[in-house]
Amino acid sequence: QEMTIILHRHCRELGYCNRGLREWFAREGLDWPEFVKHGIDAEVIRQRDNAMAERAIAKAEGEAHGQ
Repeated sequence: QEMTIILHRHCRELGYCNRGLREWFAREGLDWPEFVKHGIDAEVIRQRDNAMAERAIAKAEGEAHGQ
């Protein structure tokens, strides 16, 4: 199965604010600048079991499949 990448713009399109995102990334020990530049593998954040993360994954996956 191909890797789904969640991009920064997916989160922005869902209305997530950068401040909240940055704080969440820091709490989870994730690399914020890397995410802003390149996105993050959906599997990495799927493991966090977070409703907001799930919405971002769904958005990225839907886009990847032309929905």
